[in-house]
Amino acid sequence: MAPVELTCRIRVEQANDSEADSSQLEKPSAMALKGCPDVDLETRLQWEREVRELFGATHDHIRPWDILAKPDGSIELLSTESTAVGGLYPARFQIPSSCLRGLGHGQRIKRTEMFAMASLLYEMMTGRQPFEELTDDEVQQRFSEGDFPDDAASLPNSLYIYSGWSEEFSQELTKRVDNRDITLLQSVGSYAKAHPFLTGIQIVGLTLSAASIWAVPILGAVGFTASGPAAGSLAAGWQASMGAVKAGSLFSWCQSAAMGGSALGGIQAVGAAGAALIRMRDVPELAEIFKKVFRNPNQLPRA
Repeated sequence: MAPVELTCRIRVEQANDSEADSSQLEKPSAMALKGCPDVDLETRLQWEREVRELFGATHDHIRPWDILAKPDGSIELLSTESTAVGGLYPARFQIPSSCLRGLGHGQRIKRTEMFAMASLLYEMMTGRQPFEELTDDEVQQRFSEGDFPDDAASLPNSLYIYSGWSEEFSQELTKRVDNRDITLLQSVGSYAKAHPFLTGIQIVGLTLSAASIWAVPILGAVGFTASGPAAGSLAAGWQASMGAVKAGSLFSWCQSAAMGGSALGGIQAVGAAGAALIRMRDVPELAEIFKKVFRNPNQLPRA
């Protein structure tokens, strides 16, 4: 018997244009993301955060996903179908079976769902599924070789996407940050120094939810130190433009994090798969890590 194909899709809620009596409530229609190019980045990022929370940390079985994204940034899970034993996601959301060889049942379930989530996040940001121009077999072959769409590395949530496509990548990032890997932190710092204004937008000028474990080395790179803003740095210039720094302001929060204060815990709590607005392409070291650790079936022992 052929495997059952499980639903894995995201659509956007559309208000019905109806001249019917306003007292008659009509169910909103849904449209594929491809047909909604005008959705702004902030709304897409809100959907992304909710989808990541929806998938969660528990993976007891492979679940179908029929997601309705709403204009206010919220999402709703529509699918109520039960999971079928041996069910598979569509090719663009399915981790290749060769990449699961040698893994226990729990890991196979987790990686299958996280891979599907990563492809959903890609579609959410681009409005198209991975490799739409290829056949299903060609897509699976690309995936098995660790070959993913080139533009994925340029997306503002690319670290989440690549961490879903490769559990080893997520684990390696966690290990390197925990061990204070100098090469990686220097790469992140070099990006921050080369793009101080962009970094200021990405890390300093956004909400706490946009911060991550990468914020600490980046804050240092733009001039926040344990003893205060470094002379001549972006941080010092920001402080000078403000005059008196108010307690509780974003500036004081960043300085507290750099000094190891209470804000530091808020940054680190976001997790190692975070760095929502640091893109893979911005730090070449990240792409090299992904290529090195991706679970290529050619490197695995034969069953």
